[in-house]
Amino acid sequence: MEFLNLIWTKILWLFSWHTLVSIFGIVFALGLVVIVHEWGHFIACRLLGIRVEEFSIGFGKLLKQWKGKKDTLFSLRAIPLGGYVKPAGEAYFREVEIKSDDEFAAKPWWARSIMVFAGAGMNYVLAFVIFFFVILAMGMPVTNPAKIPSVINEVKNGYPAATAGLMAGDKITFVNGTAIDSWKDLLLTLDKANKENLQEISVSYERAGIKNTVNVQLSGNKKLGIMVEPSYEKIGVFKSIEMAAYQCYYWTALSLVTIAEKIYHHEAPDMAGPIGIFELVGKGVHNGVEDYFFLIALISVAIGMFNLFPIPILDGGHILFFLIEAVTKKRPTEKTLNNACGVGAIILIGLVLFATYQDIGRLKNRGVAKVSIDNTQTHKTEVQND
Repeated sequence: MEFLNLIWTKILWLFSWHTLVSIFGIVFALGLVVIVHEWGHFIACRLLGIRVEEFSIGFGKLLKQWKGKKDTLFSLRAIPLGGYVKPAGEAYFREVEIKSDDEFAAKPWWARSIMVFAGAGMNYVLAFVIFFFVILAMGMPVTNPAKIPSVINEVKNGYPAATAGLMAGDKITFVNGTAIDSWKDLLLTLDKANKENLQEISVSYERAGIKNTVNVQLSGNKKLGIMVEPSYEKIGVFKSIEMAAYQCYYWTALSLVTIAEKIYHHEAPDMAGPIGIFELVGKGVHNGVEDYFFLIALISVAIGMFNLFPIPILDGGHILFFLIEAVTKKRPTEKTLNNACGVGAIILIGLVLFATYQDIGRLKNRGVAKVSIDNTQTHKTEVQND
């Protein structure tokens, strides 16, 4: 009976509105990022005169296929989490037989480089566009505490504010009789209470239009355990363009510097594998439209940056071969290219497995932490009952 109840619970969870929205959010986010990447390759092929044999949306079982301009086959496949562009004559090694001028291999090294780079380039274009509209709609975060309203965004369990009954959304208006208009006022007043070594403070707040006052017992570290409600300042179109470009630069630079520092200190870099990405996007879709699309922009930056790494089989690895060709005036042999791509595939599989291992480790640690918290709470309850 318990087994049947467990199965029924899992079925209800699988078809719950929350789960379905999460699945849709994951499919849309990853599908958009990958399709835009492949569309970059496709547009570059068109501009450079490279014939495209197939442009597939998704992978796996073929659902529908139709012929477009210049005999390109457009395919729709069952699994909507990927896609690919297949240019004519994509093998560019030295021994390949070039049959027509519109093949990929027939083009000079710089044209092939542009075509390969265009995928990652379009990921950055997508990220820039999303960053622009999100920043234009929301504005930029206010960092000056004097301009941030004294509204609570989060209350941490186990801290004085939670014990006193304060909740997210409460607007603090007075502390010990001192009027509070901003987060700066709150910080200064709490700092004064700490310097006076007060064990209790009076906090007045407003919740849903109703005013109330509670006495908060301060803990040893004198922290209330509250987080500020983010505040945003509207900015114009040109400033939004500037900040969108900066976001693309900032997240790329931060990722590269972090990876370099980890390698320099002989530490394993923190990576998110398929499990981590699915979990992140699945949660992000429930955090509001702006946060969700901002997350898509971050993923697009990550995909674009990662594809430009000089690892054979990735776009960056092919560009590296084209640059070597530009210097040596010779293309790689078929054996050299196949061996390099084989090594690249091993590296790529290894990275995915390592990232998945880290994902599983984070999930297990989270479970251990939850059990520890539950056990601590149970122990406290038993002590109080005694």
